[in-house]
Amino acid sequence: MYGTKAEALNSRSWPLARTMIKAAPGQRPLRPLRDVHRPRRRATPMNTNDLCKRFDWIGTNDNGRLVTPWRYDDGDQVVIFAHREGMQWRADDNGEALFRLAAAGVDPESPAVVARLDAFPILLGVQVEKDGETLTTRAAHLEQAAFAVAEASSQVMALACLRRARTMSDFRERVVQVVQAAAASLGVEARFDVPVDESQSLRADVYLLSRVPLIVIAATSAQRLMEAEIIWLDAARRQEPAYVLATVEDARAVGINQYTRANYYTDKTVEFTGAKALGELVAHQLRH
Repeated sequence: MYGTKAEALNSRSWPLARTMIKAAPGQRPLRPLRDVHRPRRRATPMNTNDLCKRFDWIGTNDNGRLVTPWRYDDGDQVVIFAHREGMQWRADDNGEALFRLAAAGVDPESPAVVARLDAFPILLGVQVEKDGETLTTRAAHLEQAAFAVAEASSQVMALACLRRARTMSDFRERVVQVVQAAAASLGVEARFDVPVDESQSLRADVYLLSRVPLIVIAATSAQRLMEAEIIWLDAARRQEPAYVLATVEDARAVGINQYTRANYYTDKTVEFTGAKALGELVAHQLRH
């Protein structure tokens, strides 16, 4: 049908023409030709300079921190801290990922979380420090160490999807009743749901007007326990006399590590073991 390549190329029926081009007897077959109506594929260019600008390195001589474009659930950016150790770099997340996971209502010691943490040394070369909170790794190249920890931190925060919907509980009401009864027995005035921080945004479940005001927090979640810690820190910063007592229904529900840490950032954090024990604890504090 088409005797020459030129005739075939000039044809509008190129797909058919491609199959009709034949070599003359004794000549080599013609090579298949590209469809002239189909554009060539070109690689999409990427501006790597703009990509690198998304990372902010703030460094000193042997230390520094890398602010990455990745973010936690609350919008804060994932920040990796780096320290020079001889010929290597040590990178860590300062315990942010597991702390935020607990604040989101997921127990860092739950089987699903522990299984993921146990896989990090093989997958990313990242492990959990002895404090049980900090994700860290060591590498000769800073970027290798920092990126590994940043990826691990992001994966940990993704486990927040494991949190369960909180069921209705009368725990707060039981705590309030016990504290109110103890205060009434000693003639101490009690106020309820009172803002106690400087910004008036954090509230005490019970505020007892004793010589040293007693602030009672019924920590129904890890987030509420964190609020108790912030209330204590705020009072300490303002040098305002106050005794912050936090109580949790189940230490495992808020995370054992966070429950343990709360005793350093409140005057006392206890697990609710019964009305009698809590009432005696409140009465003892009111007498002093």
